[in-house]
Amino acid sequence: MNLTGHPDGLQALKQIKEERKDFLKFLITEAKTSFGRFAEFRGADGRRWKMTWVAQRDEMVVEPMP
Repeated sequence: MNLTGHPDGLQALKQIKEERKDFLKFLITEAKTSFGRFAEFRGADGRRWKMTWVAQRDEMVVEPMP
């Protein structure tokens, strides 16, 4: 699985991986199994991010929420 998208969002995910690995696993599972194929999360700075699963390319795309 590839992880692509906004660099700040990817950094927020790396921080989640280091601090709360179980939550990262939850986000990935939620994005892959939810009806909309996405999961929302907040970074340490409070910014909101959207992680979208693109099954055809086997990748997770991280984008800022409006």
